[in-house]
Amino acid sequence: MALSLKDLLGQDEFWVFLFLLGWTLLNWPMLAMAGRSIFRGMPVVLLYVAFIWLMVTVMLYLFDRRCSG
Repeated sequence: MALSLKDLLGQDEFWVFLFLLGWTLLNWPMLAMAGRSIFRGMPVVLLYVAFIWLMVTVMLYLFDRRCSG
């Protein structure tokens, strides 16, 4: 049986999973993996942190919509 997005966002375990995933991705070893790599003139760690920040912002938006609706 397939879950819809609304059903998935309504499960507390899903939000705990997203929190742990975000925490893991912003942990020091994950940040250190980028090292001193450069991609098109920008440090990879900067791109990585910006992408994770964007993902966390979208997750918080979805959480707010779920709680206020």
